[in-house]
Formats: sequence, structure tokens, C-alpha cells
Amino acid sequence: MTDVRLEPMTEDQYTPWRAEGEAHYARSAAASGRSAAEAAHDAAETYARLLPDEFATPDHHFWYAYDGDRRVGFLWVKVTRDTAFVYNVAVEPDLRRRGYGRAIMLAVERWCRDNALTRLGLHVFAHNTGARALYEQLGFTETGRNLAKNL
Repeated sequence: MTDVRLEPMTEDQYTPWRAEGEAHYARSAAASGRSAAEAAHDAAETYARLLPDEFATPDHHFWYAYDGDRRVGFLWVKVTRDTAFVYNVAVEPDLRRRGYGRAIMLAVERWCRDNALTRLGLHVFAHNTGARALYEQLGFTETGRNLAKNL
């Protein structure tokens, strides 16, 4: 099985990551039925609300995942009491379907245990069937469901 290590982002690395993370979120929202303009607007508002102090926002952790010297993905987690919540996780596009998503999630589980956290949560867009299947294989269970209808 593939294993990765999580390396905390530096503030210099955060700025370009932030731009790409917001764009990634907007693309996912658009794939869920929002217009591209709406999705971009919502992504900008969401990131501004969640990260009011950007890199210095308390309780938020940003990592790049590495396999040896190669960067294979990234992870953004917020910690509240005994729970970590994954806000964004992704594998580099040319490395997808090679086990890195699973490895990143197992690495954050180890980090949670090492930091006495007892719960790990996340949101996954309904259209992302590959990620949904992975999370179910890793033991995540559905805790709610959002529904929408375009009018």
C-alpha cells in the first residue's frame, strides 16, 4: 500500500494553494449544478468566511502530502474540540487512482489519533462517486444529506 507523509505548508506555499483550493471548490460546486459564476462567487465567500485570517486562522491546518520527495496532494483540516473536519483534500491530477487519496486520509487519521482527536468528518459532493466510494471503504458513514432542485 502507498504511504505518504504530511508536511505542514509554509505561509509562502499557502498563497498559491489558497487560489487553487478555491478554484477546485468552485469547479466541484459547478459540477453539482451551479452556474460557473455562482460557483465561483460561493467559493470565494466560503473561503473568506472559513479563513478570515488566511494562513493564521486559528485551528486550521494545511499540509502537502509527499511520497518520498514527490508532492502528491494536499489536505486542509479544522480542529474543533475532539473533532477534525476535512475541508479540502486532493491528489495531483496525474497521480489519481493510484492509492494516494486513501494514503492521505490514513495519514490524517494517524495525525488525529496522535493529537487525541476522536472523530474525523468531511463533506463530499454527490457527483464525486470515486471519493464517496473511498470514504465508505475507509469506514465513513453518511450523517446527513443536502438536496437541491434547480428552478
